Amino acid sequence: MSSTLLTRGTVLVDDALKERAAEAVHAVADEQIAELTFTTTTGRQVTFDPAIVDLFAHVLNRVALGGELTVQTVPDLLSTITAAELLGVSRPTLMKMIRNGELEPVMAGTHHRLRSKDITALREKREIERRAIAEELLGMGDDED
Repeated sequence: MSSTLLTRGTVLVDDALKERAAEAVHAVADEQIAELTFTTTTGRQVTFDPAIVDLFAHVLNRVALGGELTVQTVPDLLSTITAAELLGVSRPTLMKMIRNGELEPVMAGTHHRLRSKDITALREKREIERRAIAEELLGMGDDED
């Protein structure tokens, strides 16, 4: 059971390791992984925060499915195409958000760029709003009983 690191950061996973990843995903089932702890060769234990746990969970799921996974860091400034993709909206919708003042662009020559921290904050705000609406709708169904 192995994985091999190639040039340019590509990791190849053999079928045996893919199967082990699938077993791990199956063992977790629908539950969310709350904590991940590694033990070093010296016996020291390192526990990771939820963001790192989430990253490992995504990687494990993708390996289990046998698909490809690209991991990249997010630059400080994003193109409008990338920002729209992260928000789950079309580029024209993103441009309307800029015109309406929801997002403040940074100009790079004649091109709009958006700060990744602004996109992250807007994503979180929109998710909170979606959850509140869903809870309200679920509450309406409870009132009818």
